[in-house]
Amino acid sequence: MGRINPLSTNSPLRFIVVVVLMMGLTCCAQEQKIEGSVVLLLDDAAVYNFFTQKKASLSYIGESSLLEEFSFSKDTIFTQLAVESERNWTELLYKENSQSRYSYIFQKRDTVLIKIIDKKPWMEVVNRTSKEYDINWEVKRNQELYKTDHSSLEDFYFLWNSTFNSVLPISMESELIKAKTSAEEGLEKEKFWLDSLVINGLLTKTYFEFLAERNRFEQIKIGLFKIDSGMFDALGAMETFSKKSSSEEYHIYLDEFSDFLLGQLIVQHSEKIDEIIGGAGDGYFSQLMLYKYLERQVQEISFAEVDQLLTLNTSKLPNEWEMRLRAPIEKLRIQDPDMELLGLGQKRLTFEELLAEKRGEYLYVDLWAAWCIPCIRSFPETKKLQSDYQDKGIQVIYLSVDKNHKFWEEVTRKYEIAIPERSFIIMNVEESEYLKELNVELIPRYLLFDAEGKLIHPNAPRPESRDIRVLLDSLSSE
Repeated sequence: MGRINPLSTNSPLRFIVVVVLMMGLTCCAQEQKIEGSVVLLLDDAAVYNFFTQKKASLSYIGESSLLEEFSFSKDTIFTQLAVESERNWTELLYKENSQSRYSYIFQKRDTVLIKIIDKKPWMEVVNRTSKEYDINWEVKRNQELYKTDHSSLEDFYFLWNSTFNSVLPISMESELIKAKTSAEEGLEKEKFWLDSLVINGLLTKTYFEFLAERNRFEQIKIGLFKIDSGMFDALGAMETFSKKSSSEEYHIYLDEFSDFLLGQLIVQHSEKIDEIIGGAGDGYFSQLMLYKYLERQVQEISFAEVDQLLTLNTSKLPNEWEMRLRAPIEKLRIQDPDMELLGLGQKRLTFEELLAEKRGEYLYVDLWAAWCIPCIRSFPETKKLQSDYQDKGIQVIYLSVDKNHKFWEEVTRKYEIAIPERSFIIMNVEESEYLKELNVELIPRYLLFDAEGKLIHPNAPRPESRDIRVLLDSLSSE
């Protein structure tokens, strides 16, 4: 599997930053360079600081033909990255929190120096000669064709999302028609611009072919936005792109588009989504759509259901894709539940000790916080579950992720969940590797453990849902 691999790091404390000159970086890259990789060299520490401030990320399509991504963190600083790939060409996508994004294309074994020029990433290949528009073509395109930092196509997508995805959609039909026309004209202008660059020897033919293919893709895609109905033709897109050849499988834009299209299909055709995705064929894009659909599902179902789902689809996906879907679950299955708990009355114990105490019973664990209104609103339902299932070998456990112990205790008493042996606060929220593997970004979050103390559902249904009662009934009848 391809990956972005930090080659050179400093102390995680970041007290000392070594600024390495270009020549030194290049020499270091030759010594450490991984065969077949593209090595990215940060010009100085200011580049890394810029990326962390912008919450930037770099992504590309790895050896498995799936997206690989690296996000810049303040915890560790380094001067070099290796993009490991045996492909002759690699597209690298830079994104930041301001929504700015730039695409770059590199050859196998390129050594690239990254600078910041005019508050934008600027990349220079230092171990071979490239033509003027080969590398930073998107920055130059925006400057020369659009006289701004973004294209008219990006303007249209932004306006579309603002109109139809906002909490209070606004009628902007005339503005959308104008923006779509401008985007279509911009794509036509870009096509002739690319032709002129090749003719004038400013763009390599291989780069031209890559960019022209992307231009054609965008022209087809924008035609599927139906302004009069306010809908994207999701079925038309699925049919169109499922028939395309696999020549585009290394392109990031297909991966990004598959996420968008899946969301549209779920909204527009939720009752037929299994049929649509399952019957799309066996080409790359069809497989990618199936992978994305399965990826969403495995995050919401029990481990047993994951096994059934992936077994059912095992012949439809490359082995590496299935392994990637299973990897987070397998890692979570073997991860020690390293949470340290404090109970009412100052009782201290580990979560493993709690599981041992409750052995023989299923545990429905409510992860919550005293400041979380949706969490508190669900307490009547969790208390009802406890009342209805306590004689069936099922208990509700409350685990708070609060930092303010006094506030936590006050809220447990106010809402009547101050129950000894069932209500605790997690003392090591920030340090717990188990919580990191669970990826608890939103609460309330519900976990389900079997009678042996093993996690069987990392995203159990909410307490007010019919699904949780169906699930608990099935467990209590075993």
